[in-house]
Amino acid sequence: MDSIDELDMFEADRRLALYNEYREAARIFTYYVETELRAYLANEVHVEPVAGSGGTYFKVTLHDVWIYEAERLNRFVPETVIYSVNDVHVQTLKHEEQ
Repeated sequence: MDSIDELDMFEADRRLALYNEYREAARIFTYYVETELRAYLANEVHVEPVAGSGGTYFKVTLHDVWIYEAERLNRFVPETVIYSVNDVHVQTLKHEEQ
C-alpha cells in the first residue's frame, strides 16, 4: 500500500468516526443547524436577521453546541455565534420515546 492509499484510508476512518460521534451526540440535542460552511447540534437556537448596509445577514446564536468539524479537538462548546449572508437551516430533531 502506498502513502496515498494510507492517507485515503486514514481520512475515511476519521470521517466514519466523526459520523458515528454525530449519531451519538444527536440523541442529546434538540436542534440541527446547517450553514453554508458547517453543521451544528444545539439545545438552544436564536436566529436574528440583521439589516446592514450591504444587505440582510443572519446572526445565529447557539447554546450547548456540538460542532460537526473533524479538525476540532473539542467539538462541544457552551456557546457560539455565527454570522451568515446565506441561508441558515434550523431543524428540530425528533427523539424516539424510550
